Amino acid sequence: MSRFNVKNIVSNMFVVAAYVAFCLPTASLANKPKPIQVILDTDGAFESSYATLVLALASSQSSPPVKLVGVTTSPTGEAYCNNSNAYPNLKRDLLGNFSPEEGDVNGLTQKILSIAHYNEAKIYSGCDESVAVISVPSQADDYGRPLPNAKFTSFRFQLPYGGKKAFEPCLFHQEFKFSQNDVVCWNEFNRPFRDETFKYVLPTAQNILNKYNLPELSLIDRKKKASDFLADSMCAAYVKHEQLTVLSVGPATNLARAYEKIENKPNKYGCPQYLQLSQLKNVISTRFIGGVWDTNKADNFDAKGNYRLNEPYPTWTLGNIYFQDGSHIFGEHHLPFPGTNFENIQTGQHKKAFNSLNNAEANFWIDAVAINKILNSGIPAYIVPLNATDEARLTGFADRLQSNPRCATPPAQFMKNLQLSNQPTPGFYVYDTLFFWDTLAATSIWKDYVNFKDFSDLEITTLTNGDPKTVTGQVPVAELFRRDIGNLFRRGRYNHPVKLALSAKPAEGDPDFKTTIQNYVIGLACTAGRPHHVNK
Repeated sequence: MSRFNVKNIVSNMFVVAAYVAFCLPTASLANKPKPIQVILDTDGAFESSYATLVLALASSQSSPPVKLVGVTTSPTGEAYCNNSNAYPNLKRDLLGNFSPEEGDVNGLTQKILSIAHYNEAKIYSGCDESVAVISVPSQADDYGRPLPNAKFTSFRFQLPYGGKKAFEPCLFHQEFKFSQNDVVCWNEFNRPFRDETFKYVLPTAQNILNKYNLPELSLIDRKKKASDFLADSMCAAYVKHEQLTVLSVGPATNLARAYEKIENKPNKYGCPQYLQLSQLKNVISTRFIGGVWDTNKADNFDAKGNYRLNEPYPTWTLGNIYFQDGSHIFGEHHLPFPGTNFENIQTGQHKKAFNSLNNAEANFWIDAVAINKILNSGIPAYIVPLNATDEARLTGFADRLQSNPRCATPPAQFMKNLQLSNQPTPGFYVYDTLFFWDTLAATSIWKDYVNFKDFSDLEITTLTNGDPKTVTGQVPVAELFRRDIGNLFRRGRYNHPVKLALSAKPAEGDPDFKTTIQNYVIGLACTAGRPHHVNK
């Protein structure tokens, strides 16, 4: 072999080696799983702050199982939108030194992501996409009908997916004996619950930013609405054949609007012109914290298969929207039995019109029309209902953070301080007694935490009660609607890609799952340090 040939061979080998080193992925990189792309849709409620942090922290790991690529904020649920009735412009005692922009759901979400120092997800607002001015009577009967000579006051409201029809009737109503009269609509979370965001979540987030000298990131995109971002992102995923999961931890108003936009003008959002919504099923997956399932079929249907919740006094069912004796309680509830004195329950006002619900969970109840749209879309829906989240308890979580010297990180201290913020004088519930509702739904995307089962025939009662055949005429239609909106049931007539998680999967040695999920969140929050971020 000549010296010339040897030189060329060596040179070529060097070129090949350099190409392999710099241009081709290593074996470890090639086998590295791609993180699940996630958009979070949130209403900014207490525990959704934990879910937001967990998603941001999991996305910041060196080998992230998930990648939070955007956040959309709901106009409904416990969300506060500026310039609407639900936002307490006159309640400076609640806002304190915060501006209205800081206090709305977008400003609050920005502070939460800033605690994780995560800037790879912009925030898109669902506020002000659909609003209406509604005239509310100062005096009304149990069904919201104005009494003779009643005065009316006009309010500006954020509307759910069902529009104005889904928001009426509305009336002045005292939800609790110790609260001021408020405007309450039959699928709006009442203001006393929303106010707790200002009392506890907002100042706790700001205190952590101040204590650790963390800059508040600029993440709010004020040009694009939440539903437009969702529609654009879903169409982009379809065209690129990339998997995308939309996680909704509040009412699914934004997602239903995005579905409708893609149906009406798919090419406007980057989808093929004649695309059918169900064609997105191969790349788009949705996940929800919402609903509840009563496993006893007899609670929902009588011996003839008729829907039992049309009865004036239904049997015991599962749900979390029920008020009894002036207090709010979660879990198993029922309507008052025949002969119950309505005047002594709550304040005696409008008992029949509000919170007389069965088998209804707040997120699905508030915008049941949106969930109905989603369940019938043909796009996979994974639902984590109260059945599973009841096993994911927060009890003792703050104490564990407080006693762990490794947990002096901003995310961990925020969670600890928030959970203890309303003790010993809570508002409507003690945070330490609640659940990882939204966090369980979030972590179930990449952790094998729940047992999903096929519920392809799942239905939900809406303004029209799902199926006209289920209206028996046993009670007035107006009463029927207010009672069973948001109820999950199934009749075995449909075949949609819907799965429901009725139980959680505790780790070995954990009898009730509480320690399992707490350990995982502690592992994320207490090792956060100065989280990874990318300057763009």
